[in-house]
Amino acid sequence: MQKMRASDRKNISLLRKEVIIYMFIGIAGFLIILLGFILKPPQTYYKLKDVALGTYVNIVIGSNKINPERIAKAILDELKRLTVKFDPRNPKSIIHKINEANGDWVSVDEETFTLIKASIRFAQITDGAFDPTLGKLIELWGFDVMKPHLPTDDEIKETLKHSGYKNVLFDDKNMRVKLLNGIKLDLGGIAKGYALEKARQIAKSFDPDVTGFVEAGGDIRIIGPKFGREPWVVAIKDPRKEEPTDFIYLLDGAVATSGDYERFFEMNGRRYHHILDPKTGYPARGTWSATVIAEDAVTADALATAAFVLGKDWRFVVLEFPKLRGHVMLVLEGGTIKKSDTFKLFEREE
Repeated sequence: MQKMRASDRKNISLLRKEVIIYMFIGIAGFLIILLGFILKPPQTYYKLKDVALGTYVNIVIGSNKINPERIAKAILDELKRLTVKFDPRNPKSIIHKINEANGDWVSVDEETFTLIKASIRFAQITDGAFDPTLGKLIELWGFDVMKPHLPTDDEIKETLKHSGYKNVLFDDKNMRVKLLNGIKLDLGGIAKGYALEKARQIAKSFDPDVTGFVEAGGDIRIIGPKFGREPWVVAIKDPRKEEPTDFIYLLDGAVATSGDYERFFEMNGRRYHHILDPKTGYPARGTWSATVIAEDAVTADALATAAFVLGKDWRFVVLEFPKLRGHVMLVLEGGTIKKSDTFKLFEREE
């Protein structure tokens, strides 16, 4: 029995040594992995700049699985496709075809049908502050061809009669659209947001873990957190100064800004910009810029236009926009800033 016990003690001693050795090996392996993670070079981003959607676009893509250049170029191709498809001035555009149908029904594809329906839905939600049927007014002001001028009061009143989102009819069964009263569609207030959403979908189809963002004329759709874990810092332009008026931090979602500094001309000391008030036919007054953060770029784009038009009607904005998870910052005429309580969640405390 004594020999058995000595043997057992020897085996136990050997076992303890093996356990200690394996523990050291495990700890060493963990430290090596941790050190490798710490010393791992930061993910590099491929950057592509070009022109699409009537503005400059900036595509920033990072992927450890797919060549990010390939993803960025696929996104740019999609943005250019949508530029042609939804440009009312391009004869190849489906919107041009609808506008020139002289009030007849026009069969459209599912993408077009869905986007026009979404634009009308936002018009209803915002009580007409966002209106995709101002095509004739935009033409009258010359903002469609970047040759703006001041129309007469009579011209504006007459053209205003040929607008209004209630003049758009839908045939759900046959996927057709019909315009009444001589109106013309212009999806400029929502098509950019839709294009940014498509950009994100394309990027994720290549690599679900892709990170980066796509910017089009100041509107941004986040594709994934910076380096997979950090927020992207987005500067909000001051409508009257060169430096930013604010900074927000986004891990996901989208941000869009509508401002009177984007396309405008001045006459007799007054600024006339391209964001028209659907009720008056004139450039909306009372706001210098409107920024909206939302979960998707379509919502952010449409609500930014609506918030700008609503201007001082802040009560409507803060009551209605949160229902769509829209977080708003307005710079009112004179420089006064108003922010919804939820907007502050995206700012960083000093």
